[in-house]
Amino acid sequence: MSIFFNFACGLECSESDYLWDNHLLERIKNMLLVTTIIKPHKFEDVKGALIKSGVAGMTISEVKGFGRQKGHTETYRGSEYEVDVLPKIKIEILSSDEYVESIIETIQASANTEKIGDGKIYIQKLEECIRIRTGEKGKEAI
Repeated sequence: MSIFFNFACGLECSESDYLWDNHLLERIKNMLLVTTIIKPHKFEDVKGALIKSGVAGMTISEVKGFGRQKGHTETYRGSEYEVDVLPKIKIEILSSDEYVESIIETIQASANTEKIGDGKIYIQKLEECIRIRTGEKGKEAI
């Protein structure tokens, strides 16, 4: 019987305990959060394309921000105003890593206007996901 050191709790564990922890780590490392920030007028195109590609759920937020685009000047009732924080849409999608490339390609194809300010896509590893209603964890909760 092999003895392994469990870094999570600082205790010695048997090989079967280690394999269970290894399985847990495999499950966790395969969960990702895809976050994209896009132009508001592209939202329906992106949402439709994601649903068509098989995405079953997403979280949408109206946000404001700026990047290289910086903003623009608008005229209202004869006065000029500098608009330096622009409205954007933030979409968050939980996914297992096997679908992430497809999600990225779908977002890029449907959000691209070939103009500055089209947005960004961020990928983050998730430590854990838990469905509140059932208590399911990991991929099963996504």
